[in-house]
Amino acid sequence: MKVVARVACVVAISVGVALGAGPDKFALRFDRLEPALDVLSAADRDTVSDAINLIKSGENVLALSRLSSLKQASPKNSSLRILAAYALLQTGNALGAFEEAEKAHDAPDGNSYKCWFLAKVALLSGKRAVCERELEHVRGAADMVAEAKQLERELKN
Repeated sequence: MKVVARVACVVAISVGVALGAGPDKFALRFDRLEPALDVLSAADRDTVSDAINLIKSGENVLALSRLSSLKQASPKNSSLRILAAYALLQTGNALGAFEEAEKAHDAPDGNSYKCWFLAKVALLSGKRAVCERELEHVRGAADMVAEAKQLERELKN
């Protein structure tokens, strides 16, 4: 049973979500969140999997509810913060999304994706200086070359 739950969580995390067109819509790379989620208990990973499915189906408020207790239990988990920030952004709460993205960025775990995510949310929130600062970090990440170039184009527009 543990193996089945683990496989389901990995599959859910490995798939990105594109929620349609518009300035606040972009694909969330769940695969880039996996390392910070791996440290969670099996039960917590199941809750994350549920939250991801809710985000995919557009039920972002319910996803935020599911993530709330997990964030309290693991406040320094960057991936939980990114998931919450993304759900907040989808509900139209750009300021709340930016605050969560900053907390994700400041968390001790994660990877270069958290810099890209903060840059993207900063741009969408009108915080160009933060976007430009984080874009410098993203440019230095060998695994984020395409994302950095795309963000540079968006920043110019």
